[in-house]
Amino acid sequence: MKLFKVKGIIISLHLSTLLIIGLVGFYAADYYATMVYGSSITELIVVGLINGLIILFSILIHELTHSLIAQKYGLKVSEIELYLFGGVSKIEQEPTTPKSELVISIFGPISSLIIGGSFLAILFLVPIKMLPIITVTLFYSGISNVGLGLFNLIPAYPVDGGRVLRAILWQKRHDILSATKTAARVGSFLAYGLMAYGFISMLFYGIFSGLWLIIIASFLNNQSRHAYLQTFNEIALSKVSARELARISEVAIPFNTILSEAINKFFMVYKKTYFPVSKEGDIVGIIHMEDIKHIPYDQRNHTIVGYLMKNLTHFPMISANDTGKEALNQLIKMKTRPHIIVVKNIDQANTLGFIGEEDIVSSLEFLKSQI
Repeated sequence: MKLFKVKGIIISLHLSTLLIIGLVGFYAADYYATMVYGSSITELIVVGLINGLIILFSILIHELTHSLIAQKYGLKVSEIELYLFGGVSKIEQEPTTPKSELVISIFGPISSLIIGGSFLAILFLVPIKMLPIITVTLFYSGISNVGLGLFNLIPAYPVDGGRVLRAILWQKRHDILSATKTAARVGSFLAYGLMAYGFISMLFYGIFSGLWLIIIASFLNNQSRHAYLQTFNEIALSKVSARELARISEVAIPFNTILSEAINKFFMVYKKTYFPVSKEGDIVGIIHMEDIKHIPYDQRNHTIVGYLMKNLTHFPMISANDTGKEALNQLIKMKTRPHIIVVKNIDQANTLGFIGEEDIVSSLEFLKSQI
């Protein structure tokens, strides 16, 4: 659900975020009920909603801080998504220096600590008597934000503290991949420790509290592995050109070929998922297995490939000298299938070849084997 934009950054809300609002609201209302004897259902609902929305707003401020600082360092931020485990800023490339990584990462938790500290300072330092609903809101929202800030400072990549650790290791080793690998291992180690603590909590404090810790730890462990692979992929692909990745097709299907003939003489023979389509010696489009699936068998003898193909203008185009990283970014951005990039010669006059998902995957597998 897209809500609005800030500095060109789309702010979106995943439905799972409602669970955060519900959980925070429930515990805030429960705390209010222990403080105010005989509190009404209406009061509890109001307290729950206020505190739930405050923590949602606080998470947004946390992520906006990351994103706006990233923009100052010249990084493109497309979206901030609020979801079950908080929020994520979709920064489209890695920071270029350890310093930028450190600054971008550290100010998110700092913003949460400032928000939480401000709530608690008002509660404990302002010498006036406050209504119970204000007292509970200041205390619970203050504690929640301080907890959010401190949690994000743990050195478990890819949370903020893990990124700070990576920045320090990167500065020391001058190798971002090595730094990422170590930070990710620390993240996985801490996640397994949190899982163990979750199982212990289930035995002594109840199933729900322990289960929640296990879920968070599993998510953190998966994110650590995914973040390392993402960094590896970007670095590895930035070292190869689109020319090296491109599949240069030696065989093209003529424009006027009957579909059934194309299946028997091209797809079945060469075992490929897509082919370029030629007309008068020029490549004019691509026909993919996904296009064929929608054509009933009894119509395949009457369908011309040229009228079924997708024109080259349907696909993103990059230059042969662009990097594999750029090709990957273009594939990720594609909303419709098939995911294929057209690679043009440097002068953009002719089509050199194509890059599909399987080409990226096979290239990455080869690059991994060279480590």
